[in-house]
Amino acid sequence: MTTRSMLFFIFGAAACAGLGRAEDAAAPGEPVRCALNDAPAVACRMTDHVDAKGTHSMEFVFGTQRARFSGRSQTGWWSGQLDGQPAMGRELNRGHVVFSTVDLTSTFEWWSEGSEHGSY
Repeated sequence: MTTRSMLFFIFGAAACAGLGRAEDAAAPGEPVRCALNDAPAVACRMTDHVDAKGTHSMEFVFGTQRARFSGRSQTGWWSGQLDGQPAMGRELNRGHVVFSTVDLTSTFEWWSEGSEHGSY
């Protein structure tokens, strides 16, 4: 095998394994799983900023789509806005939350690795 073909093989293998992708390392947020409107769950990234009053501003990015929730939690229940619409949510377990707009036209679910069927 020539040096050139060896380099092609190494870089090709690294690309297939997802190594050497600067955009993955630079993507902000925590890796989680997301499902919008009962679609199959996909990999996404979550950022969560909490202000001094305890209001969360959460953003989920998956492919070219984004979902945003802004609100507060208390004892496993959430209230606020999902993509600008009044919404409520509940924690199925720590690290797994389902949100729904009050008019029930939109749902959004996210969970962290290992928390899809976890418990407290």
